Amino acid sequence: MQKAFPIFFFIIMVVIFLTATTGKVVALPEINNPSDNNTMILSWRAHSSAFNKLHDQLNEDFSRYGKSKKMLKNIFYRSHQVIFLRYELYSMTQDTFESGVFDCVSGSLILAGLLDYFGFDFKIVETTHHVFLEVEISDEVVLFEVTDPLDGFIIDNESKKNHFESFKSERGSFNQTNFQVISSEGEPVNIYRNVGIQELIGLQYFNQAIKYYNGRNELLAYQFSVSALKMYKAERIEGFSDFLKQRLSLSALR
Repeated sequence: MQKAFPIFFFIIMVVIFLTATTGKVVALPEINNPSDNNTMILSWRAHSSAFNKLHDQLNEDFSRYGKSKKMLKNIFYRSHQVIFLRYELYSMTQDTFESGVFDCVSGSLILAGLLDYFGFDFKIVETTHHVFLEVEISDEVVLFEVTDPLDGFIIDNESKKNHFESFKSERGSFNQTNFQVISSEGEPVNIYRNVGIQELIGLQYFNQAIKYYNGRNELLAYQFSVSALKMYKAERIEGFSDFLKQRLSLSALR
């Protein structure tokens, strides 16, 4: 068994090389560095005319409304008018910019980048199957539920309460399939916690790992899981990456 992992990693490197040279498999995207609140925005502007249009509109809005609830509303609804055109599970930000598809992770990441750029205080909430945003403005909390383009700008207290409770108990409607962590008692571990932009990028790669595993491409799934771990060392990401590593090592021995 000690020889299995050197063989495994040799095969990994060979297939990665063939993937890169033949172009038959989608290459892993570069990992964004979220340390500067302008970095992602500049990168998105460089690669997307649609995002440029949105960002220019929002800059004009900000010069009029500043850090206000009206500005928050414009960020949410203008984004849906210009770049968030159709929900599609396992979408990445580049998919949004290229074809307008988005999901809870990619959509929340773009909204978080905009909120950060304009200086708003916000939280990214990760649940077992979902991601949404909480924004603080004038001693009030506004929820951004990106998967609901009509009613996802949530300011009503009763609606906010129902939203919180639904995802704390995992009764939310906008679930995103992913790898479950099982407790020592054999029960799925429920997740409800705040994360940062870096961790959200990691979740985006994690979802790609799930996507390619479901598509029977375990090698690419493993590559994405490794990228995810570089950004977010969450238990379920580590567990899924180890699971994929073991499956690939067993395949290398056959």
